[in-house]
Amino acid sequence: MNQTTQRSTRETFRQGEQTSPLTRLPVESEEMEIDLVDLAYVLFDKIHYIILSFLIGALLLSAYSFFLIKPTYTSTSKLYVVSASKDSVVDISDLNLGTSLTSDYSQLMLSYPVLDQIIDELDLDMSSDRLAKMISLTNPAQTRILNITVTSTDAQLACDIANTMAEVAVRYLPVTMSTSAPNIAQVARVSTIKAGPSYTRFTLIGALLGAVIAIGIITLLYLMDDTIHTSEDMEKYFGIVPLTTIPENDTLNSSSASEKKKRRKRGGKKRKGAAS
Repeated sequence: MNQTTQRSTRETFRQGEQTSPLTRLPVESEEMEIDLVDLAYVLFDKIHYIILSFLIGALLLSAYSFFLIKPTYTSTSKLYVVSASKDSVVDISDLNLGTSLTSDYSQLMLSYPVLDQIIDELDLDMSSDRLAKMISLTNPAQTRILNITVTSTDAQLACDIANTMAEVAVRYLPVTMSTSAPNIAQVARVSTIKAGPSYTRFTLIGALLGAVIAIGIITLLYLMDDTIHTSEDMEKYFGIVPLTTIPENDTLNSSSASEKKKRRKRGGKKRKGAAS
């Protein structure tokens, strides 16, 4: 009878161990839940690090754009597309023809024959593909004006390329397209104003990157932190409701430290008395 009772007691105890909430561990397959409110409090608590990263990012990228990026300059020449075939007032058909010619000019002026002539006349040490990347052709809406804008780190070179391209276009396009030659409406000038880089833009981008990196690091550390800080964390992760908590008290710590010092002093005095 006693053996049967002991066996049933052991089985009951084992079942209690398996079902007890004290030994229940979180299932690894459960999805991780992010408490956005708690994360917001953590970010607010670390706001000084975010502000510091904001300022450091702005300073670094601003210094990079100021010291390591060469400033660029732009110069613009303009062509006026002539489409009238007779000495008379330009009519609607001429306007439509001029608009289509402007689109054709934009394609042909960036072709290899035109670019190669510009390279030969200016004796440039670059390929036609590189030269094409420096040139921008724009046609304002409802006009027959073609803007030739050249961007370069050398202001004089940008001006020379813009004017040379306009001159080559006046010679090359009429022969190729069998049309009237365009007129040079504006000669490019050497620019004294920097077109880029935009220091304000780089500063803002650096500031935003610094803040985003800081927030990302703080969020990553928050997600990797599995330390139990509060009783709510104990209930959340283990399903256990603590019976009580022991709060941290600085006065208790200071009093215990003072008691230890007093005990040491008393022990020292006793030793001196015994020695005397």
